[in-house]
Amino acid sequence: METITLDPHAAWPGGPARHVVLVRRFDEDRPRDTVIELHLIGGTQPAEATRPTNPNGTPMHWEQAIGAAKAVAESEHLSRIYVLDRTAGPREQDILAHGGDHSVHMDTLFDTDEEDGVRGTDMRDRPAGR
Repeated sequence: METITLDPHAAWPGGPARHVVLVRRFDEDRPRDTVIELHLIGGTQPAEATRPTNPNGTPMHWEQAIGAAKAVAESEHLSRIYVLDRTAGPREQDILAHGGDHSVHMDTLFDTDEEDGVRGTDMRDRPAGR
């Protein structure tokens, strides 16, 4: 079983083939927490997504979830899984180091896009009429 580790901000695998993708990301409802999701995508069947859990109902740790993803791939007769840790980028690691605080070091972020008339990190920096 081949495990392909994608970069933290990489696109998901595409194409017509069926894929198992294991993702760790920040929880949308509780952004100080992370969640692990196992996705079965592509092919002719509908996509499926689950959060891998232990028999007692507790969420699996990352390494356990990788094992669960491999088991799903084997049951689907697939030879590889993709793992994607959306929390592994430098900004995300900084957030995790600060207890999940997404506002950490916000004063250092700068998002200028002169082509679109954006000159800073605030929407009020846009020219009038845009």
